[in-house]
Amino acid sequence: MKAFQIRIEFRDSEPVIWRRVLLSARASFSELHAVIQTIFNFKDKHLYIFRLSDHRLKVTNDPEAHEVYEEYLENQEAIEKTLLALNTPFATKQLENFRTMVGEPDAFKIGSYLQEGSIVDYLYDFVDNWEIILTVERVVEDYILDYPSLLAGEQGAPLEDMGGLAGFEEFLTAYNNPQHPDHVRARKWGNQQGFTEYDGESIQDRLRSLEKSARD
Repeated sequence: MKAFQIRIEFRDSEPVIWRRVLLSARASFSELHAVIQTIFNFKDKHLYIFRLSDHRLKVTNDPEAHEVYEEYLENQEAIEKTLLALNTPFATKQLENFRTMVGEPDAFKIGSYLQEGSIVDYLYDFVDNWEIILTVERVVEDYILDYPSLLAGEQGAPLEDMGGLAGFEEFLTAYNNPQHPDHVRARKWGNQQGFTEYDGESIQDRLRSLEKSARD
């Protein structure tokens, strides 16, 4: 079975928070989203979007994005005529955005859009703005497992609703420093929310459960 080896990392994280996984090319973008949520221990509470610039495609669960795209398709001629007549950088950018197809995560298979060297931007939670980069490192032709595999990774991942990387850095400062005035509070909250350092075995157990969940 064909699969992709993908490096997944938080943009601008320092030190870099990253994971390397193997995932079947038959997987949908919805399943890829589930893998990202699992390896970083997110709770799937927010909207997300994949951007595939090479294919002029956005795959998202954001209903507003789908509504805007449908409106564009219904009024394409009038919208394009107006924007082309304006002939401004803003109008050009808007036209480019309108022309980018918006797809449902369950309806698109990653095997149709990814290849070795592909880079995909994934944005999760439009408030905290977790920007994550996916890089397809290689294609594996003889993958035999029915679930995704974790190959490597480093650093504990941030928690939901903590204000992006800046909030995560503040949390780690308090969490790791017993002398910090918020150390006890950070420890208590972090433990309640399930924060841990990188634990590959635990991540792999959760990835294995994705296949079971799909069957159920």
